Amino acid sequence: MSFRVVLIHGFHGSYRDMEPLRENLESLGYRVENLNFPLTFPDIKYSEKILKEFLLDLKYGGHTEKEEIVLIGYGLGGKLIERTLRDKGVKGIVDKVILISAPLKDSVIHRRLNRVFPFLDRIFKPLSILDKNGKFRLDKNIEVGVIIGTEPCGIFKRWLGEYSDGVVSVKECTYPKAKDRLLLPLVHSEIHQKMGTAKYINNFIAKGGFRIK
Repeated sequence: MSFRVVLIHGFHGSYRDMEPLRENLESLGYRVENLNFPLTFPDIKYSEKILKEFLLDLKYGGHTEKEEIVLIGYGLGGKLIERTLRDKGVKGIVDKVILISAPLKDSVIHRRLNRVFPFLDRIFKPLSILDKNGKFRLDKNIEVGVIIGTEPCGIFKRWLGEYSDGVVSVKECTYPKAKDRLLLPLVHSEIHQKMGTAKYINNFIAKGGFRIK
């Protein structure tokens, strides 16, 4: 079995944010695609279209059943994955999803900032998908792994409580249906850039769990 890994960055970012992870995974022998999305101002639908078209190109462009497709979403990239995979046209293409510090519904920071700046989501439109009443769902046939940072730091840490990475809390990122969950003592900005994280990802992809006993 071979694997095609696809990296999806978060809000107000670009593919450059994921370059350390790409390099680390490639050093471990993976074929990696590092995609770029307009995740700052345009509606999230533009990014969904980009990801959908990429997945359809894989499906009809020579992708074989012996190659598993793994999507790795960092931050808001996790919600982008979930929303894109709702489309029946891409059903069955993706085999595994790994979420890194990805808020699955709303976040404390987003809610509090919205109270102060009620126009926030009209400017930074991708943030509007963080709905406190929304449900995060992925196809039951997709193996899901969740990586969450636990090193609180930064100006927002007092809003998030003890268990957070300074941007999102463990509770906000927990997916009950995940096959495995990994807590790492790292901050939000570095968790996806460490070689150690890449090695845990390798374990999940190849063995089905982050920590191999």
